[in-house]
Amino acid sequence: MLKVFGIRHHGPGSSRSLEQALEQFQPDVILIESPADAESALQYAADPEIKLPVAILVYNPNDLNQASYLPYAAFSPEWVTMQFGFKNEIPMKFMDLPLGYHFSEQESAQKIIFDFDKKGKEDAHVHRDPLGKMATLAGYSDSERWWETTFEQQFNPTEIFEQIEEMITALREAQPDDRTDTLRREAFMRITLRQAIKDGFEKIAVVCGAWHVPAITEFQKYKQSADKAFLKGHKKIKTKATWIPWSYERLAFESGYGAGVKSPAWYDLLFHHKKNATIYWMSKVSELLRAEGIDASAAHAVEAVRLAETLATIRNLQIPGILELKEAAMTVFGNGSAETLSWIERKLVIGERYGEVPDSIPMIPLQKDLEKSIKSARLTKERNSLEKVEKKLDLRKKTNLDASRLIHRLNILDIPWGSLLEGSEFATGSFSEHWKLKWVPDFAIKIIEAGMWGNTVPEAASRKLVEKAKETTELSPLAAQVASSLLADLPAAIPFLIKRLREISTLTNDALHLMDSLPSLVRILRYGNVRKTDTEQVRTVVEEFIPRLCIGLTTSCVSLDEENSKGVFEKIISANHAISILGNAGLQTSWNTALKQMVLHPAIHPILKGACTRILFEKQLYDVKATATQMHYALSMANDATESATWLEGFLHGSGLLLIHNPSLWKILDEWVDEISMSNFKEIIPLLRRTFSKFPGAEREKMLQLAKRIFTPKKLKTPAKASAKEVEQFLPTIRLLLS
Repeated sequence: MLKVFGIRHHGPGSSRSLEQALEQFQPDVILIESPADAESALQYAADPEIKLPVAILVYNPNDLNQASYLPYAAFSPEWVTMQFGFKNEIPMKFMDLPLGYHFSEQESAQKIIFDFDKKGKEDAHVHRDPLGKMATLAGYSDSERWWETTFEQQFNPTEIFEQIEEMITALREAQPDDRTDTLRREAFMRITLRQAIKDGFEKIAVVCGAWHVPAITEFQKYKQSADKAFLKGHKKIKTKATWIPWSYERLAFESGYGAGVKSPAWYDLLFHHKKNATIYWMSKVSELLRAEGIDASAAHAVEAVRLAETLATIRNLQIPGILELKEAAMTVFGNGSAETLSWIERKLVIGERYGEVPDSIPMIPLQKDLEKSIKSARLTKERNSLEKVEKKLDLRKKTNLDASRLIHRLNILDIPWGSLLEGSEFATGSFSEHWKLKWVPDFAIKIIEAGMWGNTVPEAASRKLVEKAKETTELSPLAAQVASSLLADLPAAIPFLIKRLREISTLTNDALHLMDSLPSLVRILRYGNVRKTDTEQVRTVVEEFIPRLCIGLTTSCVSLDEENSKGVFEKIISANHAISILGNAGLQTSWNTALKQMVLHPAIHPILKGACTRILFEKQLYDVKATATQMHYALSMANDATESATWLEGFLHGSGLLLIHNPSLWKILDEWVDEISMSNFKEIIPLLRRTFSKFPGAEREKMLQLAKRIFTPKKLKTPAKASAKEVEQFLPTIRLLLS
């Protein structure tokens, strides 16, 4: 005897009816519509420590870009079927076409099942949404809503499966499904069914998507040779399967999952608390709103339940659906405004549930070590969160330091769980890190991929970093790799990376490339003691190439154009800061000498000469008189006005306080502006505005007051002081520059 139960993937109503139907039928074998090469993972679904939702991950071990996920929730009919089979000790088989066939044709999991050929508007609609036609006939514009109302929310008897078979048979007769992929899959299902009959099973239960029911119940209409012909000549790739955690967020349509549902959290309630699902849902709304300080009493919840049930009665529903719940909640709790509830809809409709796979289920060694590391670093909560989580780590605490090292190691392995939120460029704090963390189930395949590098996280990260360094030929990315190894505390990789860094730095004569690598290495030297890492090898390399950087700086900067000079400008600022915090007097002297050469060289771009002059002034290597001399040269009327304005941009980088506190420098600037012709002045206004607009508001206000106080145009016959009226004529332009 054969019984075929057509279900909706992840349908709570289908699951309840299916459980009853299986109890009544008591089959001696169960065939489930899931890829046959995932069957090796089936036995582990009996583990009581599994926390749903979870998924079977099927992948090509030789090409990890080929992978597919088969998710299950407590309300998934396939999961209910598995638990029934385990409970009653009934053998089970997966009967769908192995994913190995699809992988051989470079197809993805979602394309396999849910992307259909388009052959005309009506045909395409039926194939993409086969039940859409039935929903339209029933007066629904949304097939998901129609199916939920008709099959998932109702107390359907087991005879519902016969009605589903009748409906789908009629639909497929009217619109035959001739898609090659569907025909191949159904051919394989019939082959599996025939094998079960051949093996002597007499009461065979088949659990499959409703669309496939007619192709299986009428299997005798199809010749066995024709079914085998569909598979002949098709290569099947060997695959592996394992269990991974999943989430309600990934089970929803919104994630892009083709067989997803609109409201996993609501389906969970329907499955576990069908009679009181509305009360549970509204109580949760009230609880969440109260937590945010919004008035939401028990009386509100009761009123919202009554309204939802009234809406269901008017619409001829046994119980309210998610639409009725949302409308009732918006009316009662939100006073008709959807905004009050929009922020909690994700919690109540999609849900914030993340599954867990116990250690007893076989995993690759790297996965086991990662799970252990996450627990020891006390990051389990962050791993299970469905939202992005900001995490501040105090590196003086062991567990926080362990957490930091783990996140850095995973980033090296291309598992981007965390992104570091950078502070100020010149931040003085060294005992903390601020991360933004977001774990996604897709990391499972990345973990498997990373497993090729080693059986533990530090081992895998070390090996990958070393191999990457072997292929790196530029100093800056290599310096970043050294920094990564120290941040991640990978002592096994550091000797090779330092050796490689020394080799590349020796071969690098370009001072600009040396400057690129300097800040990241100096940061490691500065914070190494906090992270408890040995940085002396890095210090040796840095102290070796800074003298060469200083010698080659001017030569590397000669005759650069404006665009490249602006890039070098940022490098010089960063390098100056890095060398300053090293605390090495000899290196500092070499650097200062290089800066003086930059200031005096005629072929250096003005923005660089201005920046170097400013640095030397702040180091007190140029006094006010020497600085004024350089400023006179730069702002001379013999120079192009644009070049002078560019020098000023470099000189005033970061702050204009030196103009406020040194009247002689302000006077030079004032006289230069006074002497510029109107045509040149209009040309350089954008440059001046770009420079002065970066200053803090208080500085700009002081400059404006200073301009008012000493304003003395040369063309006035009375040089002592201009009239208030004359001053006011020029103030709009000054305000523009300082705004």
